[in-house]
Amino acid sequence: MPDAANDPVDTLERLKEETLARRHEIVSHLEESRGSKIITLIHRVEPWSEDSDEITIEDSEYVLMNIHRTPRDQPIDLVIHTPGGLVLSAEMIARALKVHQGKVTAFVPFYAMSGGTMIALAADEIVMESFSVLGPLDPQIGGRPAGALLSILEHKPIEAIADDTLVLASIARQAVEQVKAFVHWLMQGRLEPAQLEMLAEFLTGGYLTHDAPLTPESLQGMGVKISSGVPEAVYDLFSTCEFGVCKRPCIAHYDHLIDTNRGDE
Repeated sequence: MPDAANDPVDTLERLKEETLARRHEIVSHLEESRGSKIITLIHRVEPWSEDSDEITIEDSEYVLMNIHRTPRDQPIDLVIHTPGGLVLSAEMIARALKVHQGKVTAFVPFYAMSGGTMIALAADEIVMESFSVLGPLDPQIGGRPAGALLSILEHKPIEAIADDTLVLASIARQAVEQVKAFVHWLMQGRLEPAQLEMLAEFLTGGYLTHDAPLTPESLQGMGVKISSGVPEAVYDLFSTCEFGVCKRPCIAHYDHLIDTNRGDE
């Protein structure tokens, strides 16, 4: 019979249990020290999971459920690390954070791109480090930048453009207008109207590549308030995700925290 101590399945299960227990401990201590509800949206390698490497509808369900279970006036700290993903999911999370009555803080220890940026902008306070980045919000239509599709209409006569491209360009225009309007709603009251229009246009207009990093300095230059000082415990949390290299981050769920950390309803 195989040695149970050397069985790969048993070893992986022990690793999972130990890792989740350590995360639970870190999150519990962070919640106690800050008096907040900690919610995580982290995409990293998990050797026991095959979850998506971007924001999915399941992510929005998990985050929304945790927001719903948090007392209305209790602060929420969102630890976010993601390359982006489904716009619908990002908007749902951002809306829920925006209307939460307690203070919402978004901790961005490394990066929150695309939909992750949208979610971060919903927070009352964004906390980053000098090396942390957000990213543009320009929609991607069928894997193509909306701005690039719209530029085709400016550089070619309409009779020279394929019908499929015209359809994509029409969708691109709608998507840009919708995301731009959402940014206006998210940031309304935080910036002067002219400054808000400049920010919304810059983020959604396709002036940068979709993966271009926006540093704290560049964001502050456009009026976005950025604080520094991500808690060391957040980095302790990330130390539990060091399982190797992957082509893109993969999501790490903390479902075991739902019952043990739920607030009074």
